Amino acid sequence: MTTHRRSKGDRAQGTLPQALYDELIDLIKAHGREANRSNKIVSHETGDVRREMLLLSFRELHGLGYRLQSAQSLQQRHVRALVRSWEESGLSPSSIANRLSVLRALCKWIGKKGMIQKSTDFVQKPESVTRTQATTEDKSWTAKGIEIDRLIGMIETYDWRVGLQARLMRTFGLRKREAVMFRPLKADMGFAIRVRDGTKGGRERVVPVETPEQRQLLDLAKSKVSTVNEHLSNPNYTLEQAVRRVNYCFERYGITKRDLGVTAHGLRHEHLNELYERVTGVPSPVRTGSVTHDLDQLTHDIARARVSQEAGHSRLGISDAYIGARPADQRTPEEKEADRRYRELLTKEDLSDSESAELGRLVKAMHARTQRPHRDSALASDTETEHSTSAHEPHAHHESETQHA
Repeated sequence: MTTHRRSKGDRAQGTLPQALYDELIDLIKAHGREANRSNKIVSHETGDVRREMLLLSFRELHGLGYRLQSAQSLQQRHVRALVRSWEESGLSPSSIANRLSVLRALCKWIGKKGMIQKSTDFVQKPESVTRTQATTEDKSWTAKGIEIDRLIGMIETYDWRVGLQARLMRTFGLRKREAVMFRPLKADMGFAIRVRDGTKGGRERVVPVETPEQRQLLDLAKSKVSTVNEHLSNPNYTLEQAVRRVNYCFERYGITKRDLGVTAHGLRHEHLNELYERVTGVPSPVRTGSVTHDLDQLTHDIARARVSQEAGHSRLGISDAYIGARPADQRTPEEKEADRRYRELLTKEDLSDSESAELGRLVKAMHARTQRPHRDSALASDTETEHSTSAHEPHAHHESETQHA
């Protein structure tokens, strides 16, 4: 039987019959950019991901002993076998859910819509596909102690185009591909920019120009092009080459998880967390949970809506992936009053000696409060260790003998 061979990586997953490979490619060409739940068109990038995931899934099925000769033969038992393999491999809930989404799309294309309903129906453990939306880590660059302007300035001296694209990511919250494809003369609406090229899922959005820094950067970007349709990337590059150039420049200056602990996407997190603070007047939940307790729910939700909108998402809950979730208020009445007084003192321009001393005491108290869960946890751990040691001391010699035996 003829098989399709492409690379060593593919052969590691097993090869596919030529007819099955051709069938999958034809399905991708015909339906790969159709959204699952609407009549919208997904991005080319999503189409490419679907292609790779489908080929990978069917190769894995063959490796598991299910040698399907046609996509039409796919059944629920095959999906369960794949998911079981993914769970055992330790794939994240997000990865498993994404792969199931691609298989769900395939079922729709081959006339088996509804074969894959809830993701939890195909897993051994429901938590395997339960995604945690809210981030618990501030992924912005400043959270890692990075001087953003200085680092981007270094990039600019090497490649001004990439440096300018980095500033657009930081100042307007653009994704990498959006910054690469940004056409400043066409995007500038005066009061806002229109983000259209390179967006995720082809969803356009409008980002307000609210600060002098935003206007200054936009005018600078406009000065670098001469026609309405000109973008900021090297005109001699293809789109993929331009994206690779950004990746190369960022890696050159250590902007990776491995080196500085950040990625290009961290600039987007930077902008959206600053946006939340600009709207509410207090830091985002992921930056300091306690300060948002007294913030009224309406103001919090308005800020979340702004974050979601500027990020290019329609769901309010997606904002939590950038700014974190608002924690439950577990403060005592005395702690609430101390926080209120702290904010009151911060708003005053001139503090008396007694007020300065009071502010210092409040800061120390707040710091001690934030450290309290760690101390309690450590104390509990020490106590458990102590009890465990005491309980086993009489049998220590016996355990040693058993181990040697």
